[in-house]
Amino acid sequence: MALINLSDEQKLIQNEVRKFAAAELEPISSEIDQVGAFPTEIVKRLSGLGLSSLIIPETYGGAALDTTSLCIAVEELSKVCASIGSILATNNCLVAFPLITYASEEIKNHYLQKLVQGEIGGFSAYLQIDDPDRKIVCQESEDTYVLSGKQDFVLNGEEANFFVMQVSLSNTEALFILDSNRDMKRTRHDILGMKSAGIVRLEFTNVTLKHDTCILAGERAQVGFQKIRDYANIGFSAVALGIAQAACDASIKYSKERKQFGRAICEFPMVQDMLVEMKNKIDAVRFFVYDAAAQCDNGQDYSSKASVARLQSSDAAVFCGIKAIQIHGGYGYTKDYPVECYLRDAKVLQLLQQSPLDLKSKIAKELLR
Repeated sequence: MALINLSDEQKLIQNEVRKFAAAELEPISSEIDQVGAFPTEIVKRLSGLGLSSLIIPETYGGAALDTTSLCIAVEELSKVCASIGSILATNNCLVAFPLITYASEEIKNHYLQKLVQGEIGGFSAYLQIDDPDRKIVCQESEDTYVLSGKQDFVLNGEEANFFVMQVSLSNTEALFILDSNRDMKRTRHDILGMKSAGIVRLEFTNVTLKHDTCILAGERAQVGFQKIRDYANIGFSAVALGIAQAACDASIKYSKERKQFGRAICEFPMVQDMLVEMKNKIDAVRFFVYDAAAQCDNGQDYSSKASVARLQSSDAAVFCGIKAIQIHGGYGYTKDYPVECYLRDAKVLQLLQQSPLDLKSKIAKELLR
């Protein structure tokens, strides 16, 4: 019996997203990376397929699919373009999920329907940085909060119409919903990989937050933030899995075509060894990712499994990216082949939201409880 059993509906989703990725994304994936801009038109088509609002309940017009289906869609898209996989994961895991789980009915009705209609949501996690130029200052009054400062690495920020934003208040942490406005300046990062994922720096100048835009605060906040991170770890694990699989597939194809000393290089033991190592890691990671998703879908505690899946999938994506370049030899360092992009994307993804050190620390604490 297979360890991962997909339902007929999930297999249909996998097939349809795979066909879309092959027909619509693959021919332009290199161009998307080179231009480095948010792929607005492609994301609109994904929204038309219901993928940007995949986990949103039918009450708000969403597809109401499960986490496993989300991982399937994210993995298939990430095999072709990890930036688009990240955009989809952010919209569902870091924007829709907090709103579904914690927001008031009024906020849900307004913002979840925006996502269903194809709008993009951004996510900004508060970073405790000592540099005063990178700190967000929050001035509190009786009925408002006023933000000023800069926030780095805001996901989907380039095209976001609104943001789910973590804010540090005087006596607690809180999560707010914030509409895009003229008092916010966006600066696109020129980063190593994930160049089209819409990752930006946001600069705030006296941006006002009303108390009724608070989604989560007080004693529930820390537990809520961890639950959001756990859910996002599943989604981003699927992105990493897609990258790893793409690197392996490209390496198998190239090793069959490339000849040295009158033989295809896939016949060389050293190349075979690298391909086997890649496959072993991918098979293990696929189980970690879909096991965590299944735990979530079954209403079980998935926190530890999500952390392991994120840690292992990120490592596997980087590993497979490096091995793919080695198999391609000198061509692996050129943009004539996509494997250099896979490695760049994998390294950036490895540090988004939670670093390997943070994940290891969390896993260790759970082991030692």
